[in-house]
Amino acid sequence: MSESLKLRLIKNAGWLFGAEIFSKLLAYGIIVLLSRTLGPDGLGQYSFIFYYVGLLGIFSDLGVGFYFMREVARDKSKLGELLPDVLGFKIVLAILNFGIIVLITLFLPKPEWIKLLIVLAGAEAMLTWISYLFVRITYAHEVTKYEAIARTVERVWAFFIGGAVLWYFKELSPFVAVLLVGYIIRELLRIRWGLSFVPGKIVVRFRPAEWANLLRKSYPFWLIGLFTLIYYRTDMVMLNLLRGDYETGIYRAAYMWIQVAMLVPNVVIPTTLPSMARLHKEDQKTLKVLFKKSFQVLLLLGLAGTAGYYLFAKPGILFVFGKKFLESIPVLRILAFAIPFMFLNSLFGSYMNATGRELTFTKITGFTALLNVVLNYILILHYGATGAAVATVVSQGAALLVSFEIIQDIT
Repeated sequence: MSESLKLRLIKNAGWLFGAEIFSKLLAYGIIVLLSRTLGPDGLGQYSFIFYYVGLLGIFSDLGVGFYFMREVARDKSKLGELLPDVLGFKIVLAILNFGIIVLITLFLPKPEWIKLLIVLAGAEAMLTWISYLFVRITYAHEVTKYEAIARTVERVWAFFIGGAVLWYFKELSPFVAVLLVGYIIRELLRIRWGLSFVPGKIVVRFRPAEWANLLRKSYPFWLIGLFTLIYYRTDMVMLNLLRGDYETGIYRAAYMWIQVAMLVPNVVIPTTLPSMARLHKEDQKTLKVLFKKSFQVLLLLGLAGTAGYYLFAKPGILFVFGKKFLESIPVLRILAFAIPFMFLNSLFGSYMNATGRELTFTKITGFTALLNVVLNYILILHYGATGAAVATVVSQGAALLVSFEIIQDIT
């Protein structure tokens, strides 16, 4: 691996890691404040709102964002060629997806105030879906500092302003409203900095014929995103609908620690993926070295995470969330075994996407999503939050076994 590539990867990883650590600390501070103020039920309601909106965002991208990033990472001259049609397509998809959220929410068996918060979150999500295209632009140029700053600004707003509102009102509604304002600030920053990489004036085109052409190339990435979304969002939504707010809050408290661990691949993968896509075209030998180094780091850190979480689950839950969340301890100990699987699955998936094997990864994520939904339904009905944790470990393990066999054949 060349010295310049190493330095660029280290620099990008440093920006993302620093921002992830700082912003996640603030984010988890908000979760702790929320759980200690409103208890498991309040945490469950909060989690349901945002996981539900995220799950219903399945038609907000259709894979064009990832395809766009990969193509621009390989050839920067394609930015001006692709952006107008991709942006126009994303705007239309965001509006259509918001309509889907509103329609389905009307029939949701939830209080009216919860439905209103969902609709507001869905309205803000339109801006999020569009703005992430501009994050893709910065990532395609192998620059991560702007996204790091945008995330940090939003988390500072949420922690200090949102925390103050939650402490004063002790209600979920005003707290969510403040969070949405912070999201809007983040999206505007993303768009502003993404535009700095766009040569000339921004142009938006609405050409259905070009959209159809984009879809023919991007649909595997959409299926991957769809299956991944189902996988990571369905447990919280199914748990809430099948067992209620309390069980959702218990599971969310345990899962927060898994999200802390996922800081590692969330830094490694965005940092290395554009380089993998470029090296696949330019230098296969260096690509294999980069993949091997990433694999070794993620495996070791994943195993360390499992051991640490299993041993310190009790003090971790009690210290952060309090005695109301005692039932989260066994849930966290089960989820701990999924950490190395999740780390390596992130790497394997990114490698296959970057090297043109997105259809293979689509099949793997589809299998994993289906398995996870079936396991969640069966296990949640009988075991609640504990069942959801078991479903996560089993499905992640199954995905790793399949991916590992394929990776051995292509590396």
